[in-house]
Amino acid sequence: MKKKEVVKQSYQSQEYDKIFKENIEELIIPFAEKLLNINPKNLREIPNDLQTTLERKPDFLKKVIADKSQKEKIKDFILHIEFQTVDEKDMAHRMNEYYAILYRKHKLDVHQYVFFIGTGKAKMKQIIEAKNLSFRFEVINMQDFSYELFLNSNKPEEVILAILADFGKTDSDTIIKNILQKIKDLPIENSIQKKTVIQLEVLSKLRKLQSQIIEQLNAMALTYNIEEDLRYKQGELKRAVESITEMLKDGLAYEKIAKYAKVSKEFVEEIAKQIKK
Repeated sequence: MKKKEVVKQSYQSQEYDKIFKENIEELIIPFAEKLLNINPKNLREIPNDLQTTLERKPDFLKKVIADKSQKEKIKDFILHIEFQTVDEKDMAHRMNEYYAILYRKHKLDVHQYVFFIGTGKAKMKQIIEAKNLSFRFEVINMQDFSYELFLNSNKPEEVILAILADFGKTDSDTIIKNILQKIKDLPIENSIQKKTVIQLEVLSKLRKLQSQIIEQLNAMALTYNIEEDLRYKQGELKRAVESITEMLKDGLAYEKIAKYAKVSKEFVEEIAKQIKK
């Protein structure tokens, strides 16, 4: 893979992560209810300071309070969710690290889920079997669910997830038209509508539907010009890479560069690798 393509792919991964981190509090309600069968009223905040121990911070952590009124004896537990665009082969080891630290700290079982939002179904290893160790986590593929499950929502953060779900026998043009129409019809402010359309465009890249999004926008009465934003983001990527390259040449630590450039440490490391080649 060429240098520009690797950097671009890494930058796009940053965009996907940003969307889910921005929307996580709104998204977790439908995820908990529809996909995990968890009552969101039972979710409680817990300290999310694992980044002092691990390089990465978990995407989502909450304590789930058991419903004591039910006959089944269910204990409180920690809910841990990660969102993945890449079918990472070592994901099981990363999840196992999270589990060990969380269990030691909270003394509660940890229910772990990886939501795979890439194309197709994830084939990542979910089980570790070794001497004195038996570990597993659950993978949930977005394309196992019908797009209607998300399209019928009244929350814009949830509606745009329809672009990642199973289209069934419906063609992509119809799906995109329905998503954009739903965004247009929702009783939300123009600023929220604009943000939602931007996020939809970013997610559409995962399904190679970006050009169709632009075509549909041009045909609809949405006031947002996405093509102008695309040109801006391309320039933004170029400026970010140039800035990070200069800081690397000056010998700054990866962590500081990531902080100054507002990107992840992994993105800085990827650029550093390309420079050394």
